[in-house]
Amino acid sequence: MIKLIIADDHQIVRAGIRSLLLGNQDIVVVDEADRAAGLLDVVKRTEADVLLLDIVFPDGSGLDLIKPVSQLAPGMKILILSAEMEEDIVCEAVSRGAIGFLHKDASSLELVKAIHCAAQGEPYFGQRISAIIYKSYTKRLQEQTDSNMPVVTLREKQIIALLAEGCSLKEVGDRLFISPRTVENHKANILHKLGLKNTTELLRYAFKHKIIEL
Repeated sequence: MIKLIIADDHQIVRAGIRSLLLGNQDIVVVDEADRAAGLLDVVKRTEADVLLLDIVFPDGSGLDLIKPVSQLAPGMKILILSAEMEEDIVCEAVSRGAIGFLHKDASSLELVKAIHCAAQGEPYFGQRISAIIYKSYTKRLQEQTDSNMPVVTLREKQIIALLAEGCSLKEVGDRLFISPRTVENHKANILHKLGLKNTTELLRYAFKHKIIEL
Protein backbone atom coordinates (compact mmCIF):
# COMPACT_ATOMS: atom_id res chain seq x y z
CA MET A 1 0.00 0.00 0.00
CA ILE A 2 1.43 3.39 -1.06
CA LYS A 3 0.77 6.12 1.49
CA LEU A 4 0.31 9.53 -0.12
CA ILE A 5 0.29 13.09 1.21
CA ILE A 6 -1.28 15.78 -0.98
CA ALA A 7 -0.02 19.36 -0.63
CA ASP A 8 -2.04 21.88 -2.62
CA ASP A 9 -3.74 25.11 -1.56
CA HIS A 10 -6.90 24.43 -3.58
CA GLN A 11 -9.42 22.22 -1.80
CA ILE A 12 -11.06 21.27 -5.09
CA VAL A 13 -7.73 19.99 -6.42
CA ARG A 14 -7.12 17.85 -3.35
CA ALA A 15 -10.67 16.49 -3.52
CA GLY A 16 -10.25 15.78 -7.22
CA ILE A 17 -7.07 13.81 -6.64
CA ARG A 18 -8.75 11.81 -3.89
CA SER A 19 -11.61 11.05 -6.26
CA LEU A 20 -9.26 9.97 -9.05
CA LEU A 21 -7.49 7.57 -6.69
CA LEU A 22 -10.61 5.96 -5.21
CA GLY A 23 -10.47 3.02 -7.57
CA ASN A 24 -6.84 2.21 -6.76
CA GLN A 25 -6.56 -0.30 -3.94
CA ASP A 26 -2.80 0.18 -3.57
CA ILE A 27 -2.75 3.98 -3.04
CA VAL A 28 -4.21 5.66 0.04
CA VAL A 29 -4.23 9.38 0.86
CA VAL A 30 -3.13 9.61 4.49
CA ASP A 31 -2.94 13.38 4.96
CA GLU A 32 -3.20 16.77 3.29
CA ALA A 33 -1.67 20.25 3.54
CA ASP A 34 -3.14 23.46 2.15
CA ARG A 35 -0.37 25.87 3.16
CA ALA A 36 3.40 25.88 2.90
CA ALA A 37 3.68 26.74 6.59
CA GLY A 38 1.78 23.66 7.68
CA LEU A 39 3.38 21.08 5.43
CA LEU A 40 6.37 20.32 7.65
CA ASP A 41 4.01 19.62 10.56
CA VAL A 42 2.07 17.22 8.35
CA VAL A 43 5.29 15.46 7.35
CA LYS A 44 6.36 15.18 10.99
CA ARG A 45 3.12 13.60 12.15
CA THR A 46 2.33 11.40 9.15
CA GLU A 47 4.32 8.51 7.76
CA ALA A 48 4.04 8.42 3.98
CA ASP A 49 5.81 7.07 0.93
CA VAL A 50 5.10 9.87 -1.54
CA LEU A 51 4.41 13.60 -1.23
CA LEU A 52 2.40 15.05 -4.12
CA LEU A 53 3.48 18.67 -3.98
CA ASP A 54 2.31 21.82 -5.75
CA ILE A 55 4.86 24.62 -5.99
CA VAL A 56 2.61 27.67 -5.62
CA PHE A 57 1.14 28.47 -2.21
CA PRO A 58 -0.22 31.77 -0.87
CA ASP A 59 2.40 31.77 1.89
CA GLY A 60 5.45 30.40 0.12
CA SER A 61 7.01 28.28 -2.59
CA GLY A 62 6.84 24.52 -2.75
CA LEU A 63 10.36 24.55 -4.18
CA ASP A 64 11.64 25.84 -0.85
CA LEU A 65 9.98 22.92 0.93
CA ILE A 66 11.68 20.13 -1.01
CA LYS A 67 14.93 20.06 0.99
CA PRO A 68 13.31 20.52 4.45
CA VAL A 69 10.85 17.72 3.70
CA SER A 70 13.68 15.47 2.51
CA GLN A 71 15.59 16.16 5.73
CA LEU A 72 12.57 15.36 7.90
CA ALA A 73 11.56 12.28 5.95
CA PRO A 74 14.51 10.97 3.91
CA GLY A 75 12.52 7.99 2.67
CA MET A 76 9.61 10.05 1.35
CA LYS A 77 9.68 10.67 -2.40
CA ILE A 78 8.58 14.08 -3.65
CA LEU A 79 6.52 14.24 -6.82
CA ILE A 80 5.69 17.71 -8.14
CA LEU A 81 2.19 18.27 -9.56
CA SER A 82 1.94 21.79 -10.95
CA ALA A 83 0.54 23.98 -13.68
CA GLU A 84 3.91 25.73 -13.89
CA MET A 85 6.09 24.42 -16.71
CA GLU A 86 8.89 26.95 -17.07
CA GLU A 87 12.23 25.33 -17.76
CA ASP A 88 13.99 26.90 -14.79
CA ILE A 89 11.24 25.77 -12.37
CA VAL A 90 11.33 22.17 -13.57
CA CYS A 91 15.13 22.03 -13.40
CA GLU A 92 15.20 23.72 -10.00
CA ALA A 93 12.71 21.21 -8.58
CA VAL A 94 14.83 18.33 -9.83
CA SER A 95 18.07 19.86 -8.55
CA ARG A 96 16.55 20.26 -5.08
CA GLY A 97 15.53 16.62 -4.89
CA ALA A 98 12.14 16.07 -6.50
CA ILE A 99 11.94 12.61 -8.05
CA GLY A 100 9.36 13.58 -10.63
CA PHE A 101 7.35 16.40 -12.16
CA LEU A 102 3.85 16.13 -13.56
CA HIS A 103 1.65 18.77 -15.15
CA LYS A 104 -1.83 19.27 -13.71
CA ASP A 105 -3.44 18.38 -17.03
CA ALA A 106 -2.11 14.80 -16.70
CA SER A 107 -4.63 11.99 -16.94
CA SER A 108 -5.62 9.87 -13.96
CA LEU A 109 -3.72 6.93 -15.46
CA GLU A 110 -0.55 9.00 -15.72
CA LEU A 111 -0.97 10.29 -12.17
CA VAL A 112 -1.25 6.74 -10.82
CA LYS A 113 1.77 5.65 -12.86
CA ALA A 114 3.79 8.60 -11.57
CA ILE A 115 2.91 7.82 -7.95
CA HIS A 116 3.90 4.18 -8.39
CA CYS A 117 7.21 5.14 -10.00
CA ALA A 118 7.98 7.64 -7.25
CA ALA A 119 7.16 5.12 -4.51
CA GLN A 120 9.62 2.68 -6.09
CA GLY A 121 12.31 5.36 -6.25
CA GLU A 122 12.09 5.70 -10.02
CA PRO A 123 12.08 9.16 -11.62
CA TYR A 124 8.95 10.08 -13.53
CA PHE A 125 8.29 13.01 -15.82
CA GLY A 126 5.31 13.54 -18.04
CA GLN A 127 5.99 13.74 -21.75
CA ARG A 128 5.74 17.55 -21.80
CA ILE A 129 8.08 17.86 -18.83
CA SER A 130 10.59 15.41 -20.32
CA ALA A 131 10.81 17.59 -23.43
CA ILE A 132 11.61 20.63 -21.27
CA ILE A 133 14.34 18.78 -19.36
CA TYR A 134 15.87 17.45 -22.58
CA LYS A 135 15.86 20.92 -24.10
CA SER A 136 17.54 22.35 -21.01
CA TYR A 137 20.16 19.59 -20.96
CA THR A 138 21.08 20.02 -24.62
CA LYS A 139 21.20 23.79 -24.22
CA ARG A 140 23.61 23.60 -21.28
CA LEU A 141 25.69 20.96 -23.02
CA GLN A 142 25.97 23.19 -26.08
CA GLU A 143 26.96 26.15 -23.92
CA GLN A 144 29.71 24.07 -22.30
CA THR A 145 30.90 22.90 -25.71
CA ASP A 146 30.87 26.36 -27.26
CA SER A 147 32.57 28.22 -24.46
CA ASN A 148 35.18 27.70 -21.81
CA MET A 149 34.74 31.22 -20.45
CA PRO A 150 35.43 31.72 -16.75
CA VAL A 151 32.30 32.12 -14.65
CA VAL A 152 31.40 35.75 -13.97
CA THR A 153 29.46 36.14 -10.72
CA LEU A 154 26.33 38.23 -10.28
CA ARG A 155 28.25 40.86 -8.29
CA GLU A 156 30.88 41.05 -11.01
CA LYS A 157 28.18 41.47 -13.67
CA GLN A 158 26.67 44.31 -11.64
CA ILE A 159 30.05 46.05 -11.47
CA ILE A 160 30.70 45.60 -15.19
CA ALA A 161 27.25 46.97 -16.03
CA LEU A 162 27.82 50.09 -13.92
CA LEU A 163 31.25 50.63 -15.43
CA ALA A 164 29.59 50.40 -18.84
CA GLU A 165 27.28 53.21 -17.76
CA GLY A 166 30.37 55.35 -17.19
CA CYS A 167 30.30 55.19 -13.39
CA SER A 168 33.48 55.87 -11.44
CA LEU A 169 34.68 53.39 -8.81
CA LYS A 170 33.14 55.59 -6.12
CA GLU A 171 29.82 55.80 -7.97
CA VAL A 172 29.79 52.03 -8.44
CA GLY A 173 30.44 51.59 -4.73
CA ASP A 174 27.65 54.01 -3.81
CA ARG A 175 25.19 52.17 -6.05
CA LEU A 176 26.13 48.76 -4.65
CA PHE A 177 26.67 49.91 -1.03
CA ILE A 178 30.29 48.81 -0.98
CA SER A 179 33.54 50.77 -0.67
CA PRO A 180 35.49 52.06 -3.70
CA ARG A 181 38.40 49.86 -2.57
CA THR A 182 36.14 46.79 -2.72
CA VAL A 183 35.01 47.80 -6.21
CA GLU A 184 38.65 48.21 -7.24
CA ASN A 185 39.47 44.75 -5.90
CA HIS A 186 36.51 43.24 -7.76
CA LYS A 187 37.58 44.95 -10.97
CA ALA A 188 41.17 43.70 -10.58
CA ASN A 189 39.91 40.16 -9.99
CA ILE A 190 37.67 40.33 -13.05
CA LEU A 191 40.50 41.55 -15.28
CA HIS A 192 42.82 38.83 -13.97
CA LYS A 193 40.16 36.14 -14.36
CA LEU A 194 39.42 37.10 -17.95
CA GLY A 195 43.03 37.84 -18.90
CA LEU A 196 42.32 41.49 -19.74
CA LYS A 197 44.34 44.68 -19.18
CA ASN A 198 41.92 47.55 -18.67
CA THR A 199 38.30 48.71 -18.50
CA THR A 200 38.07 49.22 -22.26
CA GLU A 201 39.03 45.61 -22.95
CA LEU A 202 36.67 44.47 -20.19
CA LEU A 203 33.66 46.26 -21.66
CA ARG A 204 34.47 45.07 -25.16
CA TYR A 205 34.71 41.50 -23.86
CA ALA A 206 31.49 41.83 -21.83
CA PHE A 207 29.45 43.02 -24.82
CA LYS A 208 30.96 40.46 -27.18
CA HIS A 209 30.18 37.54 -24.88
CA LYS A 210 26.83 39.00 -23.78
CA ILE A 211 27.80 39.25 -20.13
CA ILE A 212 25.95 42.55 -20.34
CA GLU A 213 23.65 43.80 -23.08
CA LEU A 214 23.61 47.10 -24.93
